[in-house]
Amino acid sequence: MSLLFNKIKINYTNFQKKYVTDKRRPQEYFINRYYAHIIDPFFTKVAYDLKMSPNMVTVIAGLMGIGASIAFLFDYLVIGAILLQLHHFIDGADGNLARMLNKCTPFGAKLDKYFDQIVRLFLFFSLSFVTDVSVWAKIALIATIYIDLFVIQYVVVPYMKRNKLYRARWKMWFLNRGIIPAFDIFTIYFLISIFAIFHNLESVVYIIIIGKNIDWIYRVWEVVKTKKYSKTVL
Repeated sequence: MSLLFNKIKINYTNFQKKYVTDKRRPQEYFINRYYAHIIDPFFTKVAYDLKMSPNMVTVIAGLMGIGASIAFLFDYLVIGAILLQLHHFIDGADGNLARMLNKCTPFGAKLDKYFDQIVRLFLFFSLSFVTDVSVWAKIALIATIYIDLFVIQYVVVPYMKRNKLYRARWKMWFLNRGIIPAFDIFTIYFLISIFAIFHNLESVVYIIIIGKNIDWIYRVWEVVKTKKYSKTVL
């Protein structure tokens, strides 16, 4: 059994090296590192064998995400769960393929970004419409997603580009091991799919509201803490 496992591991490692030719970044989100990025090389292979362009893969990933939203809207929850995970896998495959073929372009990056935002728009409005939660919870869900998006893009990320954030010890423990500890969008997609399979999207709405608000508030607090620490050092 041990020999068989080692053989499978070696074969997979060689396979992964072929279709993931360049490391995405030093750290990665937990759900990506231990789940999605283990699977998406297989989708990269399919796209490569079919001679698809990275941009074609991006469009297909976006359509899968939009399809998931429509499936949820019409109460096809299991189909929606599957399509959402396919969106996640294929969304990783387009980047793999672009790096593999040396076809990373500004247009491709923008296309990927735009489809990501379209999928989020469709998905969370769909969830707010179909879930049997209070109106305030529906509003809070949409507000949470877009407050987080605004704060991260226009406050946290610009500050991080100019300054090195002062991190807590617990967070550094994860970062030093290549893991970004966050309640990220990929974790949210995974949770939505799991709860959809069990026909309990209402619970995941509250989990997203609580988890995402804690996430962006903590990251803003890191910025504030870094500013105070910098003033103290000076």
